[in-house]
Amino acid sequence: MLPGIAYGASAPACASSICIIADTGVIVSEQAPDEPRAPASMVKMMQMLLVAEGLQNGLWEPEAKIAISGEVQAIGGAQAYLKAGEEWTLAQLMGAVSVCSANDAALAIAEGLWESEDAYLQAANARAVELGMQSTVLYSPHGLPPSKGEEQDVTTARDLAILARQCVGNPLVMEWVGREEFALRDGDPAKSNTNRLLTRMDGCDGLKTGYTQAAGYCLAATAVRDGLRLIAVVMGCDSLNARFEVAERVLEDGFASVQKVRLIAKGERVDTPVSVDNCRRRSLQPVVAEDLWSAVPQDALDKVELVAMTPPRVCAPLPAGTEIGTLQAQLDGIVLASAPLLVPRELDEPGWRWKIEYSVLDRLGAGS
Repeated sequence: MLPGIAYGASAPACASSICIIADTGVIVSEQAPDEPRAPASMVKMMQMLLVAEGLQNGLWEPEAKIAISGEVQAIGGAQAYLKAGEEWTLAQLMGAVSVCSANDAALAIAEGLWESEDAYLQAANARAVELGMQSTVLYSPHGLPPSKGEEQDVTTARDLAILARQCVGNPLVMEWVGREEFALRDGDPAKSNTNRLLTRMDGCDGLKTGYTQAAGYCLAATAVRDGLRLIAVVMGCDSLNARFEVAERVLEDGFASVQKVRLIAKGERVDTPVSVDNCRRRSLQPVVAEDLWSAVPQDALDKVELVAMTPPRVCAPLPAGTEIGTLQAQLDGIVLASAPLLVPRELDEPGWRWKIEYSVLDRLGAGS
């Protein structure tokens, strides 16, 4: 049994885990999330994301034909049993990757769209840097154990949660990983999605499994309930079933501990005053334009800060309801939600007599 996290005396364990709120990235729970580990087939999430982004940007089409090489045919592990000389569409191969975790399909896509495995890996690692996956280096498009003299993919649960968050925000990726079964060839029996939580956990609609001896059993999973989406990553579980049990427990605990709260009500004034020029009123307190709601872990409610982003001064005349800034709800530097800040009531421009008197008083004050 791998050392790590145990949920109850007889519950299965994993080496590291993390649970985040998908909308904001706020951490709900974590255990050894920065421990470097082999990700196994969870590296395919990066390929799904890159292919989806390329399709959405018009770089290629779902029906683009991809030729199968001898290197693809020779690959091991989970596969679609592609044969050298065959041609398959990108859409077909993405089904094999997303549902069946086919290593040969992942390599075929890398070769077909990027023209070489090395070119694909350059793109994948560049995207990892862009996403802030600071502890990730990918050496394969599929996650298989390295051959002699090759390096092994390395990442962390935290980095995979960052990647998973991008994936759940992409409708194409979620369409692929949410399929319960897939058959590449006509007449073949459909293969079930490797992610068993799709059919056993309420609200689960993705993402990706992984296993090698070095990685242990791993899973990135996401579920949504009552508008709240959570993402869990578990790595280094000691059995195939354990990864689903641990991930489900992490998600269930997350749903139990996160609540959607109203942080401030529409019309409430904020404490940050704004100076007013050209007006009898010397300052104002902006009001919030709408209720500010956010999903927050219960143990972090007292850490949420309301930060008013306003100019130091405004100038009359201004009608009531003029937007003069933004109120942000922040937790550990993460913006949970924001709402406009408004002028609470009309600021009239004063008459010429007041302006003259004010100007004289201002000069006298400056000279005293």
